[in-house]
Amino acid sequence: MTEATYSSVNRAGWGELNSRGSVYDQPYGPEQFAHARELLDPAGWLPWRRIESVLCLAAGGGQQGPLFASLGYEVTVVDLSPDQLASDRATAERYGLHLDTVEADMQDLSPLAGRTFDLVYQAVSSLYVPDIRQCYGQVAAVTRRGGWYFSEHWNPVQMQLDEDRRWDGSAYRVSLRPGTGPHPWPPGELSEATCWHYIHSIGDLLGGLCEAGFAIVRFDERGQDEPGAVPGSQEHLDGYLPGHFGILARRRVPG
Repeated sequence: MTEATYSSVNRAGWGELNSRGSVYDQPYGPEQFAHARELLDPAGWLPWRRIESVLCLAAGGGQQGPLFASLGYEVTVVDLSPDQLASDRATAERYGLHLDTVEADMQDLSPLAGRTFDLVYQAVSSLYVPDIRQCYGQVAAVTRRGGWYFSEHWNPVQMQLDEDRRWDGSAYRVSLRPGTGPHPWPPGELSEATCWHYIHSIGDLLGGLCEAGFAIVRFDERGQDEPGAVPGSQEHLDGYLPGHFGILARRRVPG
């Protein structure tokens, strides 16, 4: 029996999620293309006029890649899952868009050797690999000098909560340590759609980015906080601890 690895488990998990039509695997179309910039850049961070080539990293599923392609950018989508990449190709063909797809692991972008991009765009996905610093090193190698790297991350402190994320009447309980994994998700009994998550420390997520040769330009926390949300709900939790954060970084130019 072949030993399970983060890549084999997550490839299988996302293949199953794709076949089930997960919300993250619903390809975009004209309705979303009409608001492409707003969906890709809600905070208005990206230097749109200074970008020509875009690498959508770990972004298969027919969403971010087609959005950029609908705006006329030169787009390459990289993902570990061939099923996710097939969704991008099908979406591009359906709407007459042009994009390239490459099956690769974000910790090993050797299939892109010799290529660089003006922007690397990575939605929430860093939690699927055990070594975020290695990922950052790979991203730096394919980002042109002076180019940009936009990434979103699931707040690792939220990932450290008890599996049931129960509100005990006054607090949420932290039970997992940073720098640990794999943690099966969803928790509990394993299924064909289970993925492995890793809890990266803030030091690795931010410090590792700087050590890879990037300068952080923008940072913010993002959540769904709603006044009066039901205790234990995602919206209630986000009021105490925002679920995600976004980073815009730029690859430093020597000198």
